[in-house]
Amino acid sequence: MTDPTPLTSVEARELLPARIDGPEAAVGRLWDPSASAEAPADAVVVLARLDADAWAHWRDAGIAAVVAPSTDVDALADVRDGDPARWAVADTRLALARLSRRLDPRPAVAAVGVDASAVVDESARLGARVAVGPLAVVGAGAVLEDDVVIGAGASVGAGARIGAASVLRERVVVKDGVIVGRRCWLHAGAVVGSDGFGFAPGPHGAERIHHLGTVVLEDDVEVGANACIDRATLGATVVGSRTKIDNLVQIGHNVRIGTDVLIAGQTGIAGSTTIGDRVVIGGAAGVADHVEIGDDARIAGGAGVTKSVPAGDAWGGYPAQPVRRWVRERYLIGRLEAIWAFVKGRA
Repeated sequence: MTDPTPLTSVEARELLPARIDGPEAAVGRLWDPSASAEAPADAVVVLARLDADAWAHWRDAGIAAVVAPSTDVDALADVRDGDPARWAVADTRLALARLSRRLDPRPAVAAVGVDASAVVDESARLGARVAVGPLAVVGAGAVLEDDVVIGAGASVGAGARIGAASVLRERVVVKDGVIVGRRCWLHAGAVVGSDGFGFAPGPHGAERIHHLGTVVLEDDVEVGANACIDRATLGATVVGSRTKIDNLVQIGHNVRIGTDVLIAGQTGIAGSTTIGDRVVIGGAAGVADHVEIGDDARIAGGAGVTKSVPAGDAWGGYPAQPVRRWVRERYLIGRLEAIWAFVKGRA
């Protein structure tokens, strides 16, 4: 672990952004709001709500700064000299995201330069300030743009391209010819570009269809640990800009995913499905092949999507259907015993 450079009130004003009330502060660590121990003098805490009791608690805890909603900060009546700094923000969750990035104490994924144990093909092209960690492999003709980080044991296939400032953590596998955009983040164990699940029946069993396409991750995509994105049979499997994919997600060949999509853990999306922009898919959902999910749709956790979902709709259940209908069915199923008793009593 490393100690990040302290964040000052002046920087916080621009970063969060925040209105600064109270004393100037310099903070070096984020503090857990549920922690009962006394806070370090250089800590900052982010609170979704700040009432009089919470303010008294954090004042006594010795915290350096409190981040809270602007309306809650404005409502504080008991403010005195020597109190913690108050950083008033419009969105505390966004403030948490930016503080967590700025005050992340974890060491770099890999140091700038090529580790002595890494294997980088002589035809690969590396930009400025590239970091290639221990036992990593970079294949022939691969391109690593400026500020790319390749973690320990990760592999970049022949002809793959990794966009500027993207990070591949430990044991990530990016297969041949895959294109990863700028500022993408691939977590440990993710595999991008393996062959899809495609077979043709033959006289002696299933024969594998070689997948000759690729995968394209656009800018600012995040792929969770041990998630897998299959390459297209022909053409490309595409994940749109700013889409976030959780751990243990499976995305099949020739799937096309739009921008700003959120896909929670253990979801499986079968081949040739199209997902629009700003879609949210809950955990452990399953999406059948060749369906379309429209822009701004919502899929409940555990849902089984077997047919196309219109734009803006919310669906749940198995098989998935509009949420209102699904909830009503679940309610009626729960009432079956009472209904049966009533009917039986009248027979």
